[in-house]
Amino acid sequence: MREQTREKAIMILIGFMLMFTCNIATAQHLWDYLPPKGYVAFKAEQPLVIDGKPDKAWDNAPWSDYFIDIEGDKNPKPRFKTRMKMLWDDKFLYVYAEMEEPNVVGEQTIRDATIYLENDFEMFIKPSEPTPHYGEFEVNALGTFWDLFFMRPYRSGPNLTNSWDMREIKIGVDIKGTINNPNDKDEGWNVEIAFPWKALNDLGNKGYFVDGMIWRVNFSRVQYGEKQDNWTWTHQRVINMHEPEHWGYVQLSDKPRGTVEFKRPEEEPIMSTLFYLFRAKKENMEAKSIKELIGDDTIKVKGITMKAELQHYLYGFHIILTNVENGKKYVIDEREQILEI
Repeated sequence: MREQTREKAIMILIGFMLMFTCNIATAQHLWDYLPPKGYVAFKAEQPLVIDGKPDKAWDNAPWSDYFIDIEGDKNPKPRFKTRMKMLWDDKFLYVYAEMEEPNVVGEQTIRDATIYLENDFEMFIKPSEPTPHYGEFEVNALGTFWDLFFMRPYRSGPNLTNSWDMREIKIGVDIKGTINNPNDKDEGWNVEIAFPWKALNDLGNKGYFVDGMIWRVNFSRVQYGEKQDNWTWTHQRVINMHEPEHWGYVQLSDKPRGTVEFKRPEEEPIMSTLFYLFRAKKENMEAKSIKELIGDDTIKVKGITMKAELQHYLYGFHIILTNVENGKKYVIDEREQILEI
């Protein structure tokens, strides 16, 4: 009888150890600091014609790296090349994308159709880091456009406004080949988009744009073949574009090209850690403490030591992250709102 009791106690202990190890393993899988890419968008030196063709003005814009698989280097490189450029002026934020494609196709012609059900190009824009609002924009090779306003990512509850339309947006597509003709070989298709600043204000911009301003952005290409592929400018780490904390950055500059380099936000490691804890909490809503989530409430990233705390209240929670060196606190709630305390 004693032996059975002892064996039962050992099994319970092993079970607790496995649960604890699993929680830490999950957290570690979600977290090894990998900074996203940054891009400097220079000011356009001359007017642009939005037709999908590389006007002379685009010579002032550097090409991005070629897109990678959405999950990063653990998957094969994309079959076809994709890259983008960005510019801006007093009225618009401009994007130009070049996509290699041996068989250009497009079907949907009605605005706000579900464009990602076919090959498409997508951009995600989040002007404000503290607020969870952002926009998603999709276009196919016919120039059919879908714009969506998100109050917050899917993981944090009701969020989507499909009736929102970006006013005065301009879109141009250039087909290098013949669309919807499988009997010949195409080179690909280019898309050019002019996003009006005054419409981007709906997403949380403060109503102005200045040299050095930084926004969160990412780009995605959905490509169908034997399966659906997702190729992105900077890694998402998971097959989910709706985790804005993994997006890259665009930094506006009115200085001459070649005189400015991308300057990564100093607080990025801290914000990345805050969202790491947020994701861990979303995966384990029953957890009562940070230690229960990840095994420790002290986290070190890029030489920064942080103490983490989990607080619950009637309708949600706060995760509080304190920079041990200077005492500054960062807070996120269950709606993904970054708070000040």
